[in-house]
Amino acid sequence: MPPRVILIDANVFFAPRMRDLVMHLHADEVINVHWTSDIESEWTRNVIAKQGADADGIRACLEGMRDAVPGWEVTGYAKHIDKFDAVHAQDRHVAAAAYKLSLDDWPGQAVALVTKNVKHFPAKAFVGTEVTRFPLGAYIDALHSAEPERVVRVVETCRKKLKNPPLDKEGYVAVLMKHGCAGLATALASGWNVECPTLAKDGTLNYEAVESNRKPPAAPGARRARLAGSARGVDPG
Repeated sequence: MPPRVILIDANVFFAPRMRDLVMHLHADEVINVHWTSDIESEWTRNVIAKQGADADGIRACLEGMRDAVPGWEVTGYAKHIDKFDAVHAQDRHVAAAAYKLSLDDWPGQAVALVTKNVKHFPAKAFVGTEVTRFPLGAYIDALHSAEPERVVRVVETCRKKLKNPPLDKEGYVAVLMKHGCAGLATALASGWNVECPTLAKDGTLNYEAVESNRKPPAAPGARRARLAGSARGVDPG
């Protein structure tokens, strides 16, 4: 059973579809999401500078996230940063925040530190704490294994609300595979009766069936060699 209290690293917020899924899982009370102002700053600064995202759009997104999660902010963790000298220097504030969350905000509760850079957070750094670090995909898959019906319901809500552009079922499965959610993607593909691609080490999505007379899915991602970014350079996933 994965911890339901989670600290989200900035890199998780970079992918719009995964960010949206995390927020909806919180709204459905499957998980309890937290982050820090430093994590916010890291995400917003880099998504604008490196992915060319619209600054006003990102600020509006951030305000929506804050409104959706009133207790989002973890504070007072700076005093714990020195405890995590085994963690990559740029990520010690994230480890310290997760520790503070388990120590004071949710005392006695297990906390998941969810990130896309687990190697920056060696397991030895968290020995004797209530914090467990999870790769994003592994965490989502663990939630699905624990509560499959609830997670699938949340996924359906996320997918159906996408209108501009819409994302079909095969496209959503492809997004999940791209971000390492292989268990959830495989289960959804089976339930939705669509093909689930395999993910190569270089990030390529490979499909067994090649239907030359079939049009590409409406949204970026499915049945392409890679999930391409939008014209603005922002990760569509």
